[in-house]
Parts: sequence; structure tokens; C-alpha cells
Amino acid sequence: MKQSLSIAFVLAFAFFLPVRSVEAQFTCTGTVCRLLPSDFTSPLNSTFAQIQTQYLNEVMKTNTEAAFLANLGANNMGTGVVRRIQVGTSLSAAAYQKSDITIQSDTFRIPALPNVGANLVPAITVDLNPGWLLGYNDRHWSRRFGIFLHGMRFGMGSDALQRFNSNDNIDARIAIKNYGGMIRYQLVEKEGFLANLITWNGLNVGLGHHFSETDFNLKYSEDRATSIESRGLKGQWGGSTNFDFNTKAKTTHVDLRTGFGFFYMLELIVGGGYSWNSGDSDISFGRTGPFTIQTSGSPLAALPANFASTLDPNLKGITEGGTLGLNARGESAVRRRIGYGIIGLELDIYLVKVVLEGLYGGKDLYSANLGVKVSF
Repeated sequence: MKQSLSIAFVLAFAFFLPVRSVEAQFTCTGTVCRLLPSDFTSPLNSTFAQIQTQYLNEVMKTNTEAAFLANLGANNMGTGVVRRIQVGTSLSAAAYQKSDITIQSDTFRIPALPNVGANLVPAITVDLNPGWLLGYNDRHWSRRFGIFLHGMRFGMGSDALQRFNSNDNIDARIAIKNYGGMIRYQLVEKEGFLANLITWNGLNVGLGHHFSETDFNLKYSEDRATSIESRGLKGQWGGSTNFDFNTKAKTTHVDLRTGFGFFYMLELIVGGGYSWNSGDSDISFGRTGPFTIQTSGSPLAALPANFASTLDPNLKGITEGGTLGLNARGESAVRRRIGYGIIGLELDIYLVKVVLEGLYGGKDLYSANLGVKVSF
């Protein structure tokens, strides 16, 4: 059997989390179904399963791993030292790119598809020194500690997302929740040189835990119907695609930081760490819409009015109409340990601090975070 499915239909799954178990079913209702081979929907279900196994699971895993690395930068810590108290905002972003994937079997072949992932964690940050809160002077051992907290609830509706995407066919909503923190300790005090114009920042160690959750809802109404061909029958599948997913990512990590300061205002940060990560998600996908079939040389037939607006204007030879649907649900669980390197810059201008960091979690797995803080 020869089959062709729209690449856009395949890519509709491409940005979400790995499915551990999935339930998927193609269904057909209406008079059109009697023209289909008795085993028409069965191969479609097999095709979906192969796409799921060979491509979607890998892409979803890639996105989960990107979420883990984005969690690591949510606190936007810089040197890891806080003198009194500081508040600010930060944005952590991660990206992961692996080798393209080609799906092929005896009955069909889909060209190389990208295996990429990305994640964002926006946050409000509050950093404080517990020794200062308790009233101790700079020489007390408690002043070596720093506590870094972050959290935020963030949502964007369809109107706001239109600023980033002008496609009127897409109706999307996103909600993000995250929180976490880190406790750090100045293990080795900093040393100054040349009247402290240049300093070595000593060694700063920390332990943290972070949680993030993302809810995403997408409805995509296609301008053109998707084509399906089977045993000489050419079908056109219209309708809208609905996608909902929820993902939760947890990260626990330790890291060690050091670096050099220049002219009292610029800090170069280097370091590394190790993290333990877990993620869970649930997904639901649905596409249901008018399905019509034409056969070679068949005369033009009347089309039900509720189907007409979905089909291509030049569609000829329609014989029957009906409804074709696909519904899928799945759950996932991913766990991974990630070692990472850190490099960053911290700029102190009076009471304002700007921190930019980059994290490297392995080949083609990167994260960056940018934050602005005000000290009190």
C-alpha cells in the first residue's frame, strides 16, 4: 500500500516531551468509509506507531533534556556571593540539537527530520545573606553563606502570542510555573592583587533544587487539506489539529565556582557541576475533520455543505464524504544525570548587577541565562 502523509502533520508533534506509553487510533465515519479498503485505518495506525517510536520519542526526549539544563540557570547566581539582599528578574533558555532522523519502512520513507529541543524558564529572583539578616559583621562565618531563591507564574494567551506569530491559523496558550533555590558557601575567601584592581574570587560551592511546569494548548486550522493516497483512491483530509501537553521537570544539582574580578566592577566566572534530573509529562492530540475521496475519472459529485469550506477549490471527482479522526494520548517519564560547565560575566554598577551565564551540558546541549538585580 502506498501512503503519503503531510510533513506538517508529522511535525505537529515535534516540540513536546517523550511518550512512554501512547494510545492512538484512526477512525472513519460516514458513507466515504465503505469505499476504503477494509484494512485502511490499520496501516495508518501502524504508520503512526512507527513515527512515534523512531522520531517523536527521540525529539521529545531532546526537549526534556533541554528543560533540565534551563532549570540549572534559573537562579542566575553569578559569583554565588551576596552581601546583603538583592532582588531581580532572570530568563533561562536552553537548546539541544542532535543528528537528523530518517524514517523508512517497506511501504514509505520520510526524509531527514530535525531532532532539536528548547525550553524557557522566566523567574523573579531574591538573594540574601543569612548572616547579615541575623546582624553579624562581615568577619562572622555565617556571612560566607548565600541563599538564592526564584519563582514565577507566567501565562500568555492567544492575543499576546500573536505578537511573535502572525499566523491567524494558530490559536495557542501557554502557562509556566517554576520555583527553586540554592544555598551556597564561600569555601575559600577571595584574594586581591594590585590594590584589589584584580582579584581571585576563591572557591564557592552550592547545592540547589528546581522545579518547572509548562502547560501548552494549541489549535491549528490548516488552509489546505492533507492528502492521503491508497490503492488508487485519493483522499483529502480537512479539519483542525488540537494539541495539549503538560510537563514537569525537577533538577537537583551541586556546582563549584571561581573566577577573577577586574577594576571593582567586572567579574569573570568559571566553574562546573553535576545534576540529577527527572521529568514527567502527559499529552493529548486530536485531529478530526471532513474526509473526501475521489477516484480516477469519476464524475464530480455533490459535497455536503459543512465540508465545502475545508477542501481545496480545485478538488475534482469527489464521490463520497465523511469524517476521519485521529486521537492519541500518552504519558512519559525521563531521568538523566548531566554534568555541565559554567562560564559567565557579572557587571556591578553601583546598586545594579547584571549577570550573563552560559552552561554546557555536552555535545550540542547549551543553556544561557540573563538577569538584572538590584542590591539593598
